[in-house]
Amino acid sequence: MSYQVIPTNLEGQHVRLEPLAQQHANGLFNRGISAEDWVYLPRPCFVDLADCRQWIDEANRTPGHVPFAVVEKSQGRAVGSSRYLNIRAPHRGLEIGYSWLGRDWQGTAVNIEAKLLLLQYAMEDLDSVRVEFKTDARNQRSQRALAGIGAVHEGTLRAHMIVQDGFVRDSVYFSITRDDWPEVKLALQEKLSQRAAG
Repeated sequence: MSYQVIPTNLEGQHVRLEPLAQQHANGLFNRGISAEDWVYLPRPCFVDLADCRQWIDEANRTPGHVPFAVVEKSQGRAVGSSRYLNIRAPHRGLEIGYSWLGRDWQGTAVNIEAKLLLLQYAMEDLDSVRVEFKTDARNQRSQRALAGIGAVHEGTLRAHMIVQDGFVRDSVYFSITRDDWPEVKLALQEKLSQRAAG
């Protein structure tokens, strides 16, 4: 079985992940204009629709990146994005990252199910042995969320990336291996049920 990560639709109860395309631009622009939501990402929020369209094109042209739009099924609207990146086919591993959601969907069932769908496809369809995440060392919320689903904290790469405004950031790494996956999957399913019910 080859390790080929290709754009595909990932369907859940609350959310559908679709290969990122220009058809998502209006929805993403309307939900990606809050500077606070982008503070820990490599680039700032969208300044206009043309900026969003350029970002979509760049995401699809970036080698080794497979980007998705996160679409809320009840309204059929794009509310955020995530992607696979740092794909290491010989080692059956990849990263899930560049993830963001509009303010109204952060911490909701949409957020949890999007992560579940990406992990499930990576672990069960691609038969990955490792999925990794990296986050800005300043982003305590992201680190708590990753630890909360059972991702293992691995350490910090110091002075790892130059991001917005020339800031030299440290990156904190977490991972989920195929041995971890059954427990992580159960934790995500339980969190999803709680959020959907609440």
